[in-house]
Amino acid sequence: SWNLFGAKAAAALPTPGVLATGSADERQSADQRDGERPAVAPLLLRRLDHLMTVERIYRQEGLSIGGLAAQLNVPEYRLRQAINEGLGHRNFNAFLNRYRIDDAKAALSDPTQDDVPVLTIAIDAGFQSIGPFNRTFKAATGVTPTEFRRQAQAKPGTAAENAGDRRIRQAD
Repeated sequence: SWNLFGAKAAAALPTPGVLATGSADERQSADQRDGERPAVAPLLLRRLDHLMTVERIYRQEGLSIGGLAAQLNVPEYRLRQAINEGLGHRNFNAFLNRYRIDDAKAALSDPTQDDVPVLTIAIDAGFQSIGPFNRTFKAATGVTPTEFRRQAQAKPGTAAENAGDRRIRQAD
């Protein structure tokens, strides 16, 4: 029976040296678990940037890290790593809110949107209600959205008008 089962069974069992050292892939996985994490993939960061800046996915109602990871076709933990380590945000909400606040600041500074209520701008930017928007906006800018709009309107000329003035002066 040893000849029939013993040799095959013994060959199938790992040797003690293999258990201790493992393959190179197993050692790398163990090293990653011990704190040495793989670098964030630049391609993932570019794809994430495209979704946020071009497609403006942050405006999507109910956007979650799981939903965003599914759209990027990556595991959720890899997306978290990209947001935290690759981009330096403390969490997914801080990451989303950066884009949402930038969007709201642009709308509040736009003179063509002076008649648009702050609530509408907040909802368009991806916030679901005015309270969290006001708190997040003030934490990011130091002023309320209404104060920000007032300050933006008080500034002499917009950036586009100032650029036009420079071109006229250069032509002279």
